[in-house]
Amino acid sequence: MKTKIKNLLATATLCCIFLATLPTEAQIVDNENKLSLTLSDGTQVTLYGQASSLSDRKTKNYYYLPVSLRLGERPDKTKEFLFLKYITDKKESEGGIGGALLHMLMEWGLTPEQQKEVEQILANGQQGAPKKSVLKGALDVKPDGDKSLRIISATLTDEKLAPSVVQSLNAPVLPGAKVAVASNLSPNGAQLLAATFEKTRSITDLSIEMGFKYTTRIPAAKGRVIVNWSQIQKHIERDYAQYKETRKKKSRGGLFGAIGDALFGKKTEVTSRSYDEVRSVIDTMVEKEYIKVDFDENIADDRVTKIREAFFDFFLQKMTESGDSDNLAPPTKKEKEAMPNIKYGKKYTYNRKFFESSFKKKTEIYYLNYRLAVEKPFTITANLASWYDAVKNNKKCVGSVYLNDPFFEHRDINLILDLEAKEMFDKEVNYVTVNVRKKRKSGNDFQDSRTIDIEYLKNNGLKATINYARGDDKNSDVYEYKSQWSLKGGNIYPEDPEWIKGDWQGITLEPPVVPRTIEFESDLEELSAMGIVRATLQLRYYKFGKETQTNIPLTVSKGEPLIEKMIFTDRDTRGYAYQLVLTHKERGKMVLDWDAKVNDDYVYATIPQELKDEDPDYLEKVIKAGEAILKPGADGQVSKAAGILEKFKDVIKVVKTD
Repeated sequence: MKTKIKNLLATATLCCIFLATLPTEAQIVDNENKLSLTLSDGTQVTLYGQASSLSDRKTKNYYYLPVSLRLGERPDKTKEFLFLKYITDKKESEGGIGGALLHMLMEWGLTPEQQKEVEQILANGQQGAPKKSVLKGALDVKPDGDKSLRIISATLTDEKLAPSVVQSLNAPVLPGAKVAVASNLSPNGAQLLAATFEKTRSITDLSIEMGFKYTTRIPAAKGRVIVNWSQIQKHIERDYAQYKETRKKKSRGGLFGAIGDALFGKKTEVTSRSYDEVRSVIDTMVEKEYIKVDFDENIADDRVTKIREAFFDFFLQKMTESGDSDNLAPPTKKEKEAMPNIKYGKKYTYNRKFFESSFKKKTEIYYLNYRLAVEKPFTITANLASWYDAVKNNKKCVGSVYLNDPFFEHRDINLILDLEAKEMFDKEVNYVTVNVRKKRKSGNDFQDSRTIDIEYLKNNGLKATINYARGDDKNSDVYEYKSQWSLKGGNIYPEDPEWIKGDWQGITLEPPVVPRTIEFESDLEELSAMGIVRATLQLRYYKFGKETQTNIPLTVSKGEPLIEKMIFTDRDTRGYAYQLVLTHKERGKMVLDWDAKVNDDYVYATIPQELKDEDPDYLEKVIKAGEAILKPGADGQVSKAAGILEKFKDVIKVVKTD
């Protein structure tokens, strides 16, 4: 028995249950009680009668399918549509822009006038309606798929012509509920779409399609469907064995080659199947009696065909997953027969999980002895040509604007990193953050920030930019900034930076510390002759406003008379203090007096004459000082009690800047 499958796109769930067991609140309509009305304005309205419980009796209560897709309206009757072309005086290379904004809200449902006319037709028994019929309202529907609102436009689907397109994903399920479509069009896209709006045309390059599902009841008949999964699996595996050696080079052929590709895979990506290809596979399953349909031969009406089609709608839905086609190809003849409302073809891929789980069942039987509640698809489509004439002369809906208001002018604040600072990244500096603010006379103050770290330098170089909008501010030449540096050891400097007035020439970012390379040299023979095994240069300097210590050791046995070490001192200081710590192989540590250096990064280990002469009083002094050496913290910072830089303040000349 070869079965014609009429509805591949029905994503409905087949409910093989007694109608009496359906929830009382479910809105089920009778598939056999259908009316198609034509209103005076040409609108075609499809209605279904409410299904009777446990009976095939046709009721006079009718519900209408989604109809009259149109633009939404504001309370003042203005259509909710905007097409605004814009351009600036500046060229694109100078920062100018051009294009158009498209934004519209849409809804469906009978208008009050249309609803009144339908009610009169039903009450009067016109156009095939039983007399005294009643309109109960819109039929309960739900979105068909994850993206039931579809934009059909060559312009809006081209990223170069329409860089930005935003839309509601699901069609509204209630009459009067609104969905939106918006786009920012490029200059070429704006001109192209406007030409289809405004020039002589029969249709514009913008259509909207909404897809829904509704539940309808199929009449009862006695029968069953037997699915022999063992036979289906056997043929698929046999086909797989036949083609396994060449499957990496091409798709499998044969009856079930397409399903085999989906189940076992191949080197290239499995391509989607058309409606006709999937339908052919199912028809062949029926021909070979892998799927066998039996009905009571005493039934002499077309109910058997309808129930058979309902079952295969269910089977095809389980067997495949459908989606929008990559191209807007028209549906085939068979696809149109199955889905009269379809506008464009769909694509289908086989559901691997469904087949794998079904193979385990061996044989599956569906009894079709009851009334069936089946979900069916339905679409409505409208083109903007039918709406645009009502809005094209309304300045609230269609217009153009020159974007030359000084309010929208922008200026760049350039942040330029000092070359010296660049060398310090990863050695002493983690990052620097610059905050910029612009106080305005009206509205919110402008505030923004930029952070420069080693990765930013690698990717962007020494300059960062903050863009400032002028707005209503007449004094656009004045802004303020403050910078804060993050340095190694978890230091943040300054902790509470002050705001500084900036100018449009740019901000040069100088780190609060500068590098100094200290050279420490000694006469190794002299030290060795005096029994000194190590000379250590202790440095004290201001770093981030705090006294910090660094040691530079010179070991006699290593034979290196000159040692270099880089330190980082506050930018606003001109020197540092130092002392020598001499380690004697017998007397231990001997600490000499502190001294200061200004603008001089070379220190020679000069041995005092008193130490050369081994003056007892001097020896006692320096040895006692060696016993009192205090170690700084882990980050080199010195406590206030151990600080000595205040003594050399006048020499080091700390410069305090406001």
